[in-house]
Amino acid sequence: MELFFLEEKLIDKINLGYKKDALYSYEELFNYFSTYDLGNGCPIRSIKNHLVLLTQCLYENFCKDIICKYNLYQKRNAFVLNFEKSESIDELYRIGKEMILYYSNTAIEKCICVNNPIVKEALNYIHSHIDEDLSLEKIAKEIHISKNHLSCLFRQCTGYSFSNYINHIKIETSKTLLKNSKKSILEIAIECGFNSESYFCSTFKKLIGVTPTEYRNHS
Repeated sequence: MELFFLEEKLIDKINLGYKKDALYSYEELFNYFSTYDLGNGCPIRSIKNHLVLLTQCLYENFCKDIICKYNLYQKRNAFVLNFEKSESIDELYRIGKEMILYYSNTAIEKCICVNNPIVKEALNYIHSHIDEDLSLEKIAKEIHISKNHLSCLFRQCTGYSFSNYINHIKIETSKTLLKNSKKSILEIAIECGFNSESYFCSTFKKLIGVTPTEYRNHS
């Protein structure tokens, strides 16, 4: 049962494109692999089997929403082959980490398809630092562009203003936590990068139509 919930938690983070959170969840899951034998007493074989199953799970998760599946199919097979060729647990962990980053990047591209390299870089930074206090000025400085130019490009390419997009993905994260954890509203607000519980609640109700507590009670 715990394995199932750890996998679900990881997939949720990947689907949202939250790289840091996904990598943390992957580490939790990888550590759990050693306690659940799938290799008839052989630790490396057991972890390989776990990772191959995880690879298939992620592949099926992304196939639901992607029309052209061939590249995804090739990538899945490459990961499986690399797992099978691995000769150490450290190497298996490293390849698994590469797989998590690949699917996290795929999720970001799937969320909003943009061709502009500047906006792609901004989106990548946002999804990698979503738990931080993000501002247009901060990201513009990180990617070496004026904030006015970034603001204009961001809206043109995504259809969102910068602040609306940030709030959107933070609220999506909070919905997962409200459904799948027993954390308090304040804890969830802080984890999702909101400065206060009241601001989180007002933003949540504005975007979702109900308060976080009402959403949790009906989930």
